[in-house]
Amino acid sequence: MDMEYIKNNYRFELLTSEHDLSSFHCDSDDLNEFLKEDALIQQNYKFNMTKLICCDGDIIGYFSLLTDKIRISKLSEDECNKIKLKTRFKELPAIKIGRLALDKKYTNQGLGTIILESIMNIIYNLSINDVGVRYITVDGYVKAYHFYENNGFSVLKKDKNLIKSLNKIKKLNPERTIALYFDIYRASKG
Repeated sequence: MDMEYIKNNYRFELLTSEHDLSSFHCDSDDLNEFLKEDALIQQNYKFNMTKLICCDGDIIGYFSLLTDKIRISKLSEDECNKIKLKTRFKELPAIKIGRLALDKKYTNQGLGTIILESIMNIIYNLSINDVGVRYITVDGYVKAYHFYENNGFSVLKKDKNLIKSLNKIKKLNPERTIALYFDIYRASKG
């Protein structure tokens, strides 16, 4: 399938027991296992919601969303100081991208960024119309750090030191996670 066609014609479908997931395979056993063994169970318990990224019957990838929160003290020093001036809260509402994966056939072609932008738009629209949410969070694999950074995510304070050793960590444990966040409000103010 042509990548430009996929970029213009993919859609999101809520995961159901009717979907055949057998042909999906990304480069992470953990992400494959989650989709095939855990996602529907967790969705049924309302721990998260998983959507498949589909195009003409093919499963291109998937993502799951769940509620989250950020302690103000975990934000960057500058961000922390700005927020403290505006609120008495110690924790702020967030939506977490719990999982995001593309099938191996569709990686490294710019599709991930387009999908992430669509997910971020869904969350942004929720924040405008339906629910108070200030941040998007993700515990991304260190091997995906630059992907999230290039898409406007910042690292939480607790993981700042990981960045200094990123290349070493990637070699030793590429699926170690790093806590990242994106400020929906600040991005909407341009």
